[in-house]
Amino acid sequence: MFVNLLIGLLMMVLNLGIQVLAISTLIRFFVRRNARGKGGPGIRNDIGLLSMTLAVLIAGHIFQFATWAFLFVTLGEFTAFSEAFYHSTVNFTSLGYGDIVMSVQHRLLGALEAANGVLMFGLTAGLILTVLTNRFSRYDQLVELKNNLRPKK
Repeated sequence: MFVNLLIGLLMMVLNLGIQVLAISTLIRFFVRRNARGKGGPGIRNDIGLLSMTLAVLIAGHIFQFATWAFLFVTLGEFTAFSEAFYHSTVNFTSLGYGDIVMSVQHRLLGALEAANGVLMFGLTAGLILTVLTNRFSRYDQLVELKNNLRPKK
């Protein structure tokens, strides 16, 4: 059990690194974009910004599924990567179908992967909320600017 706990914790740290890399990449992009004066209010900017945010974060999650799947294949739990990837996705997203179950020797890893997924999706939700809050804030600033520029009666 101790070895599985150690392996699981190392995988969680690796996955945290993947998610932090994805978030850091997005933050740097947003800062550069704002510094250039791009990304003002507008439907095209909103769609582009949110689509890119979701795409990068989803790609990060898919890569995380794959790291766990690779571990499961390496440990001999699965022979086919596709089956390990499916199992990993079900664990990571906390669906827990139970149609494929790991051996008693490594089943603790499935629970640790589910805990990892909850944490990583929490980070994702937090970033998406931040992006949306920023967009609303930009619209509020625009409305305030327009109101201040109107001639006073």
